[in-house]
Parts: sequence; structure tokens; C-alpha cells
Amino acid sequence: MIEPARWLDGSKRVAAQAFCELYAEWVLGPHHFPGAKHAQMRAYMADLGLADERNRIKTNKKVKDEFFDD
Repeated sequence: MIEPARWLDGSKRVAAQAFCELYAEWVLGPHHFPGAKHAQMRAYMADLGLADERNRIKTNKKVKDEFFDD
């Protein structure tokens, strides 16, 4: 999810890394993933613009998004 997100820049690196670590933990054991970590993962998704296109950093280039563009 992070690699194709061309709107992200270096300022979001720490948030992206934390999101990836939480996501990897969730993938390994979704039934044992606490609700607090799930909420934290969703907050990172929102901050990184992965959950809502309106939260994305505006760039001059239009990049087709596999999740939001038809």
C-alpha cells in the first residue's frame, strides 16, 4: 500500500514505517490483534491518505490510484 502511494514524501516516513509494522503484525494474527492497535493502524492510514483521498498531499502529477480511480 505504501510503495504505490506516490503522494507521500519523506515527512511521512516514520508514520509509514509504523503503519507497515502494525499491518504486518495484523496479517500474522488478525484474531490476536488488539482493538487499540487496530485503531492506531486506522489513524496511520488516515494520516497517510490511505483511507480517504481528501487526506492526501496534493501534487502536480496525477497518478492513477488502484483503490480510488476507476
